[in-house]
Amino acid sequence: MIKKHYNTVIIGAGPAGLACAITLMQNGVCDVLVAEKYKFPRNKCCAGYITQKTVKEYARFGLDTEECGYSYIEDFKLFFKHKLRQRIKNRFLLTSREINRVSLDYAFFRLAVDNGVQIEENMPVTGHFPEKNTVILGKNVSVEYDNIVFADGTFGFGSAYQKTKRRNLAMQLVFKSDIRDGIDIHFGVTKRGYCWVSSQNGVTNVGMTDEYRGSKDYKKQFKSFISDLGISQNTSSLYSAFTPIGVRKPVIGSNMYFAGDAMGACDPFTLSGVRNALISGEKAALSIARSDTRIIKRYARKLKLKFFFMRLLMKTFYVPCVRWLMFNVGCRFLGGMVTFVFNRLLNKK
Repeated sequence: MIKKHYNTVIIGAGPAGLACAITLMQNGVCDVLVAEKYKFPRNKCCAGYITQKTVKEYARFGLDTEECGYSYIEDFKLFFKHKLRQRIKNRFLLTSREINRVSLDYAFFRLAVDNGVQIEENMPVTGHFPEKNTVILGKNVSVEYDNIVFADGTFGFGSAYQKTKRRNLAMQLVFKSDIRDGIDIHFGVTKRGYCWVSSQNGVTNVGMTDEYRGSKDYKKQFKSFISDLGISQNTSSLYSAFTPIGVRKPVIGSNMYFAGDAMGACDPFTLSGVRNALISGEKAALSIARSDTRIIKRYARKLKLKFFFMRLLMKTFYVPCVRWLMFNVGCRFLGGMVTFVFNRLLNKK
């Protein structure tokens, strides 16, 4: 049952929102409500990969990703314009049996509930009055709060308080198939993004990313990509979502916090954000528990600097001549270095 007043109301029960709630509980702030607009288990547009660093972050909260069915798909290949350029023995990306985040998000949801977190599903934000510290949930449920945390994604309700000009687009299609187990990463298909084809145990996840341009027909481009691969699949269940480009304000005023994609805590190059979501949720909670907004602000500045360099790296990488040199010269003569770069880069996510 939803009360009239809470110390903290968290909008969104993804990794950031639940990490925030669990951390608050661990720090003695137990008067917490998490409002989630969907019902678990819920789908999420995602390539389905996590790294060892993300595994360790979940472990700090008490979640064993191995119990969620996560393991390595060893065969990892890099393609440039549909031509195989590099084969790497995968030791940095883990994925679930279903090659999505459904089981992982649901397991974290169950962990939060077991830790006493109150989560209300099917409860979207329908109104917010910050001057009154009041949020309206679902069908006119009015809740007062001391603090509010928006962890509701790139274009959730909280985005109305942020500047959201640039964004990346991700598209995904999951289906049963007899494609051989492996991870294929394709470059040269989209202008500033990549595509993937991941298969395991009779399930295939095909996806595409790009820096979003409203004039492009991405659905048509996606269909062309899978057609070039010889994949004949109905795209009516094609799922898409936006990821942010750029770190946003982590806190507005003294009691409105942002975490995860709502804060822009997503790498602009790789589009990985789960680990950053967990940490940003934790930092928001510590800021609330200790009445010190500097905690989340320091983390936001750190991310902003990191993403600045990742953005420079991305712009350099996507210069046509640079990609040509990397995939036609680097992969051919410096394969060991390319493997080292991918291992170092992705293992940090």
